[in-house]
Amino acid sequence: MKIKSTGMLMSKYLLVFVVLIFTGFSGVAQGLTDCEKILDQEPYFVRHKSGAQDQALKRDIEILKRCGNFDPVDSAFLKGPMLGTLMLQEVRAGKPATYRTIINFFSNFRKTAEYKDFSYGLSMYRKLGGKKVSLTDWETDKELFVRMGFTVNDLEDFKIFITQKEHSSLTYMQAFSQYMSEIEAMRVDK
Repeated sequence: MKIKSTGMLMSKYLLVFVVLIFTGFSGVAQGLTDCEKILDQEPYFVRHKSGAQDQALKRDIEILKRCGNFDPVDSAFLKGPMLGTLMLQEVRAGKPATYRTIINFFSNFRKTAEYKDFSYGLSMYRKLGGKKVSLTDWETDKELFVRMGFTVNDLEDFKIFITQKEHSSLTYMQAFSQYMSEIEAMRVDK
């Protein structure tokens, strides 16, 4: 009797397992089918000026994320104004205004040296962004600021700025923000 009930129990588990597997596969297949249908549609942001909190723009970005196989680096571009600029560039080049056009742009962009350079710069920015300023590490850390376009004089000025006691507890990005604010306040053409 115990063997029979164990066999029935195993059969039930097997049936549930099979159902779950096929449901999962059909869900994946459905997702791929949905992407194929959606990718040739025009995104909402193409015809509408939208803000970052716009639900339709968020939907556009979710579609791109789900169907576009985006990397974390690519996500830096998934903002309304940036998407609009990319789309305009591609449409001017004769491509249709669709989700697929944006995804194809990123597929091609990932193969370029510019993308690799941008990716490296972004990872450096993320790494240094929260790091506390450090004169000990300055020679290594200053590479980010060189990539941002700082001249030799800018680097020296910024180094002097971060050596001041009131700036010693800041992160590099906080120090950069304050440094730029001070420079902006000194402009005479305002």
